[in-house]
Parts: sequence; structure tokens; C-alpha cells
Amino acid sequence: MYKLYNVKRWGSISAHLVLEELGVPYQNIWLTPEQVRAPEFREISPLGLIPALGLPDGRAISESAAIVAFLTDAHPDTGLAPAIGSDDHAVYLSHLVFMAANLYTYIDFAFDCRKLVDSDEQNILSRRKAEQHSLKLFDIMEGKLAADGPFLLGDNFSAADIYLFMLTLWAFPSEQAVLERCPHIARVAAHVRARPRLKAALEAHGALEIRTAAAA
Repeated sequence: MYKLYNVKRWGSISAHLVLEELGVPYQNIWLTPEQVRAPEFREISPLGLIPALGLPDGRAISESAAIVAFLTDAHPDTGLAPAIGSDDHAVYLSHLVFMAANLYTYIDFAFDCRKLVDSDEQNILSRRKAEQHSLKLFDIMEGKLAADGPFLLGDNFSAADIYLFMLTLWAFPSEQAVLERCPHIARVAAHVRARPRLKAALEAHGALEIRTAAAA
């Protein structure tokens, strides 16, 4: 059985939703930010990264995109990813890594800047640049959906759409603002929220409704 080390509204949302959609047995282990920083968790995830996924053999993996890709590849009959080795699977992996390496990174950097002294002009400038670049990256995803949608893999919903949904929850200047800016992404987000298997997990993360306030 898998073990998901989970923090509400953190990067474990994507893995949590994918596990629910897959319908496979797993143990959900809620952690607080304080518990994530504790030495005990570093034995599971050496960098203190969330999510971490405990595997049936006792080992654990981290990195949200890697966990999502592993889960969908390990359970191919669920249809949450294309067939391994297919051209569509290559595109699927490309979407996941692009979002993780670029969009996630800039959103995370902007959050880190917000934790610093707001009166520091250099910090403010860095934060604004990160926020503006994250919007450009959302625009790239919007363009892909506009050209090839309604989902990132055309007519087929996949875990890549769940991953994109997760990123909208942290968007600048707010989730609502980005969804209004990007109507095709908004339709993906609405679809994720409407999937029956995901309701309980979305409620647990406080993500069932669109947030209108600025990301914090």
C-alpha cells in the first residue's frame, strides 16, 4: 500500500487527487508544516519535500511530477495517462515536467520572496518578475489548450490536467484572476472540481471553491 505524506494546499494536492482518481489503496498521512521541518520527516524526504510517497517495498520517492507520472504508469488501466511508450505519453511527460520545472518553480520563488522583508526594493522587484513570468507561463498552457484542447492531451483528460489545476490554486495575483485571464484553463479547473471522486479530497484541501483573494 502507498503512503502519501500530505500537507493541505501544498504540492501534495496533485498526488492526492491522482490517488483518489485511480481508486487504489493508500494511507493518507496529514502533516503540519512544523512536522515537515522535523528531523523525522527528513529520514523519509531528505530535503523535506512535500509530497513524499511511500512505496510498498518501504522506500519513498519525492517530486510531485515524478510521483504523478509513476502512479499513472503503475496503473495504466485507469486511463489517467496515455500508453507508456506512445507519442501521447511523451507529450504527457513533457507537459508534467514543463509545469514542474517552470511554472511551479516561479510560483514557489514568488512565495519565497513574499516571506522576505517587503520594504526591500530588490526583493519586491524579484517577486514581481517571478509573478509576471508565472503569468506568461500560464499563458503558454492556455495557448496549448486553445490549440489542442479541451484538455492538455486533446479530448482525453489526464493527470496532467490535475497538475495544471493544482498550480492555479497558487496563482498570482489570485486564482480567480488567472482563471478569468485564461478561460481554457478555467474549463479544465472546473472539470477537475466536478469529478465526483475528487470532491472529498478537494474539500480537505480547501480547494473545492475558487479563491478570490491574492495567493498567500
